[in-house]
Amino acid sequence: MLGRKHRESGFTLIEVMIVCAIIGIASALAIPSYTQWKAQHDLREAVSEFSSDLNLSRVVAMNRNRQATVTIQLGGGLINVSGTAGGAPIFSAQTLNGNVTGLPGGTTNVAFSSLGLSTAAANQVIQIANTAGLVYSVSVLPSGKVTWCPTFTCP
Repeated sequence: MLGRKHRESGFTLIEVMIVCAIIGIASALAIPSYTQWKAQHDLREAVSEFSSDLNLSRVVAMNRNRQATVTIQLGGGLINVSGTAGGAPIFSAQTLNGNVTGLPGGTTNVAFSSLGLSTAAANQVIQIANTAGLVYSVSVLPSGKVTWCPTFTCP
């Protein structure tokens, strides 16, 4: 041992390269799944928020004893939502998540009577799309019940 140098400890270049290759392969496999999950999450969040706005408008219509209207419109590639009851705003106008950019049909109004019933004679289905091509739908029944589902049309 007297003639030998003390060996320094650490990682060799080969070991570091193997770890980098493993991390690179794992990242390459994970990124497509993450982007798909993120697109679904953003759309689900936007549809859930819109559904909550509709339910809030229904409750406000019953509490204030006057008709409440929610307007959803596509403008400048973004979806804008606003709600009024008797001319007074129910909630501040808002823009849904930036990845949610498509709305087949343009501008749509959903109105609730003072009894909380939808003023439409039939089911209203509002479809909200995103940049990844996913489409979720929100359904408003004549009874005023609001539901949403992760399909093109709600049953």
